[in-house]
Amino acid sequence: MNWLEISVRVDDRETAEAVCALFDLHGQGGAVQEQIFLDEHQAPSGASSPIRVKTYLPVANAYDAQRRALKNELSDLAKRYPLTPPEFIELEEQDWASAWKSHFQPQRIGKRLVFKLTEQDFSPARDDIVVDLEPGMAFGTGLHSTTRMCLVYLERCVTVGDSVLDMGTGSGILAIAAARLGAESVLALDNDPTAVQVARSSVSLNDLADAIDVREGSLGTLAEIPPPIFDGIMINILAEVVAEMMENGLTSYLKPVGWLIAGGIIESAEPAARAAFDSAGMEITARQQEEDWVTLHGTKSRPAMASHVKGE
Repeated sequence: MNWLEISVRVDDRETAEAVCALFDLHGQGGAVQEQIFLDEHQAPSGASSPIRVKTYLPVANAYDAQRRALKNELSDLAKRYPLTPPEFIELEEQDWASAWKSHFQPQRIGKRLVFKLTEQDFSPARDDIVVDLEPGMAFGTGLHSTTRMCLVYLERCVTVGDSVLDMGTGSGILAIAAARLGAESVLALDNDPTAVQVARSSVSLNDLADAIDVREGSLGTLAEIPPPIFDGIMINILAEVVAEMMENGLTSYLKPVGWLIAGGIIESAEPAARAAFDSAGMEITARQQEEDWVTLHGTKSRPAMASHVKGE
């Protein structure tokens, strides 16, 4: 499979974050930032170095529609932020994988979870839980903040033998982490066929096919199979999608004392997400924030857990 690299050049950190937020939503695996070092004679005195922000799309399936949507979104963003017209470069699979790998280093998240590329050397501590990654699962120097925050809560929530639902699994990182943490069964759903393919490959890479069932589908899929009841649900998408799914009965698939982790919530959309929790009869028992992104943890009953965490 070939991949399309989409990149824009920006001159300040605020604009870079705005582009990254867009790329995190539309790109395969999110965004990567590269500092552009100019010759000292080119750069104005006291100016910071410009930044190139990149993401990738697989040249397959709904590629044309995705490319048009992303180009239109960038045009709208350019009305509010100073950024260059996007550049598009098609890469062979091998070139794309090499570009991705050059940006990733092993990441420790929470107390025990460690994420690394398959070929990277890493000596785990006695209690470390190691997850192997492959190209397409994360970009840049680390996993996106929404994923990191979900993983921190996941490490606290999952107990051995749990059944877990990963709604909108994407690359499968959360599903894999849940299984590694002791979940006996994980149902990972996504309505994007490419994401399902990537998630299944990632599950196989980590030898977890017996514990994780990756399926194409969404909330309606749950009604088509023997009604499952889960110990926990994780959903790391967008605030409006989180709210819509909760309004349409997502939490009805939770056990009476089940937990729910909701990520991908931009700070300005947090009130809507909180209202959805309340309408679904869920207590918000913990909150975490990194930059403009918020992750909420809720249960059908109040556990002994910190009520607010700023960063992690």
